[in-house]
Amino acid sequence: MISRPFLSSIAFRLPFAIAFICVLVFSLATVTVYGLQQAREEMAAYGLQAFSSLAKASLVSRQVSDLVSSAPFLMNATSPYRVSSESRSVVAQVDALLLTMQPKINEATVKGFAGTGIVELLETIRTQTMTLAGDAEAAQQHKAEAAAALGEIATGSRIADPDFRRQLNDIVQSASNSDSLFQLGELRRRYVAETSPRLERAAPDARISPSELMPYESVFDAQTRYLLEMFSIRAAVARLHSVSRDLSHATETQSEAVARGLNEDLVSTSDALSRLLVIVAFASLLVLVMAIFSIRSVMRVSRGIVALSTGMNALAEGRKDVETPSYNGTETELVRLLEAFRAFRESVERVTRLRRTAEAAARTIRSTFRSMNEGIALFDPRGRPITMNRRVIELVGRSGSARKLPLRSFVAHLQEIDPALLPAENDVGLLHDRSVLRHRSQAGKVTEVSLSRQPDGGIVLLARDITDMDRQEAEAAKVQRLDGIMRMTHQVSHEVGNMIGIITGSLGLLERETGFNDRQKRHITRIRKAADRGRSLAGSMLSIGSQQPINPGAVEIGAVLRGMADVLEIAIGEKCRLTLEIAEDLPTVLIDAALFEQSILNLCLNAAAAMPAGGTILIRCSRSEAGVSLSVTDDGVGMTSEAIDKAFEPYFTTRGSEGGAGLGLAVVYGFVRQSGGDARIASLPGKGTVVELLFPA
Repeated sequence: MISRPFLSSIAFRLPFAIAFICVLVFSLATVTVYGLQQAREEMAAYGLQAFSSLAKASLVSRQVSDLVSSAPFLMNATSPYRVSSESRSVVAQVDALLLTMQPKINEATVKGFAGTGIVELLETIRTQTMTLAGDAEAAQQHKAEAAAALGEIATGSRIADPDFRRQLNDIVQSASNSDSLFQLGELRRRYVAETSPRLERAAPDARISPSELMPYESVFDAQTRYLLEMFSIRAAVARLHSVSRDLSHATETQSEAVARGLNEDLVSTSDALSRLLVIVAFASLLVLVMAIFSIRSVMRVSRGIVALSTGMNALAEGRKDVETPSYNGTETELVRLLEAFRAFRESVERVTRLRRTAEAAARTIRSTFRSMNEGIALFDPRGRPITMNRRVIELVGRSGSARKLPLRSFVAHLQEIDPALLPAENDVGLLHDRSVLRHRSQAGKVTEVSLSRQPDGGIVLLARDITDMDRQEAEAAKVQRLDGIMRMTHQVSHEVGNMIGIITGSLGLLERETGFNDRQKRHITRIRKAADRGRSLAGSMLSIGSQQPINPGAVEIGAVLRGMADVLEIAIGEKCRLTLEIAEDLPTVLIDAALFEQSILNLCLNAAAAMPAGGTILIRCSRSEAGVSLSVTDDGVGMTSEAIDKAFEPYFTTRGSEGGAGLGLAVVYGFVRQSGGDARIASLPGKGTVVELLFPA
């Protein structure tokens, strides 16, 4: 019994396939020989059928001759009705001839007879004859119009003068019988010569109107169109006669070609069949020889392939004691396969080690990719997602289902990104260089998004959280701007102080003089008061510029705040309530106690002004990393981000005309900076404000 593996082996399938092909080829050859013999017998029958078709061609030729002979009769037809009738008859003959030339089903077509030349000539005759019939019908219509106009003239009596009417009737009668445009033109001139004086004469008894001459004009117009149509008919008949001669010559030529072609086809077909018989016999013998040689080669090659497949399977199973298969054949492919087997066996162990290393590296890369703090996403040149980590989904504010979104939809909510830069299904996008932008969410989170194009056209999207860095940059910029303002304020206050010093010195000299009247003394007193106010303003500007003289000392802030509680409650008014949260064991700080109290008072007054309906002012004091943190919190109207950015600038206020010169927070900022600390503001509109002062220990 034959085993199933043997039936699936190359050693069985290839010889079986070759043997099957040989049987099939011999079967086809037998069928071909039989078919060729049948074809030879059928050729004789085809010859008889061809000659019968030739008789049919002769019939068609006679019909064409009848058509050609009938066409010239149209030249002698002068009546439009006869021309139309004869034209319809010619069209019927052409249609019958075209129907005869069309081959019927299961009927042999005469070779070379139903040529395109004859068919085109017949179509031309049919088209020209139809045109001729149309012209004849139009001419007949014009003739009828002329007759109708003559009848109207004969029965009518529009022209009162009988002699003039009879004279015009003779002219139009001659015009209706004219057969040339020249004769009709002469009669037209006579008609115009007779009617023009009557139209122009002023005597009422001899005048005629154009409406009375309308029937006569209709006769001339209809006869003119009739003669033009008859001229077109004669020209069309001449063209039709020329085409008829071409058709007669074409049919005679085609009939001769039919007989000659049939004889040549019979001879060439017989010779081709004989040659085909010889070729089939030779091909069958060649197939038999090649099949025997192929079966022997396939048997030898199959044994070598089986040995190689056994060795490869052993290597795939991980066996290390596999020997190189033996093969005694000379086939180049199998010899090279044996050499490749040796090289493959030597590299299997090395590849195994590399695979283990690669798998470990891939696991490390996947773990790093998923756990990295920065977000990364890869997209193909059409913007379709390839892979991304969870971090990038969190940073751009998407959910887990966004992994399947294309790039434009993935970042559609980021208004800072122009969609035209990004690729889509039929758009490569305008992004060429690296593009970096920052997105601020409503919660204040700042994300830096970087888009870059890869060499293959894909897009890499990187995202990272830079909220802290953005805040530090904003704080540094604000500090730099405020420091510049403070330096300018100091310079201005120094110059103002110098000028006020000159004014006060001059006033002192004047006050020592005598002889001033009361009015002059009042003016000097007002100048002294203005100078004192200027000196006070210059002192405030020095405080803002962090250049005023201070007397720092070791101060325990908690004790100072507890001692100020009564004063602060009076200052903020009855509508507001003061709350202190002071931590224990606070470190001492080196500050000016008087300026510190003034700063706390300014902050409480600002907090009370932000709560016109009343509220709670919370003063919290606690230990920080660098020293002491003090904050003043209210639940008032709050501030916008633009107002927070300018709050520490001199003369900036949000109260407008309600009060406040805008120097309170500027003085506080100058005092804190001069003490080596820092000041911060956090606020939202309608959510209150927190002012935090940081002092080093």
